[in-house]
Amino acid sequence: MNQREIASIGCKLIGIFFIVQGTSLLSLNVPVTANMIVDYTLINLVYSLITILFGILLWCFSDKLAKILVKEKNRNETVGLGANELQRIGFSVLGLYFIGNSLPELVTKSASLHTSGYGLPEPTGLRILFLGGPITELLIGIGIFLGSQGLVNLLSLIRTAGLKRERDSELEE
Repeated sequence: MNQREIASIGCKLIGIFFIVQGTSLLSLNVPVTANMIVDYTLINLVYSLITILFGILLWCFSDKLAKILVKEKNRNETVGLGANELQRIGFSVLGLYFIGNSLPELVTKSASLHTSGYGLPEPTGLRILFLGGPITELLIGIGIFLGSQGLVNLLSLIRTAGLKRERDSELEE
C-alpha cells in the first residue's frame, strides 16, 4: 500500500465519520412534540445536512485530496511508511476533521444570527465573538492541514531535544 492509498483511506474514514455524525444529528431533529420551534428545527436540519454533505464530499474527493497530501515523488513508494509520513498524513486528516466540523456550525450560526440575532446588541464585535468558536476551529483546521509537515518537524525536534546524537558524540572524541 502506497502513501496516496493510505491518505485516501484516511479521508474516506473521516468522510464516513461525518456521514454517521450528521445522520445521528438528523435523527435528533425529528419533531417529537407538536409545539417545537420551527426556526430552530430548520436550522438544526440544515446543520445536519451540511455535515452529511461534507462527509459525502470527503468520500468522493478522497483521491484528489490524497494527491494534495502526498507529493508526486512519494506516490509510488510501497516500502513501509516511516513515522514522519504517517504523522503528516494523520495531521492532514485531523485538519480536515476540524474544517469539516466547523463549517456546518459556522454556516448555521451565521444563518441564525442573520435571521434572529439571538438577542445580541447591534455592535458587530459581539456578533463576531458569537462566531469565534467555529472561526477559530476552521482556522486551526486549515493551519493543521496546510502545515502538517511543519508540525511533524516540530514534533521530531521536540522528541530529540537535549539528546546527544551519534554525530555529536563522534565529534567530541
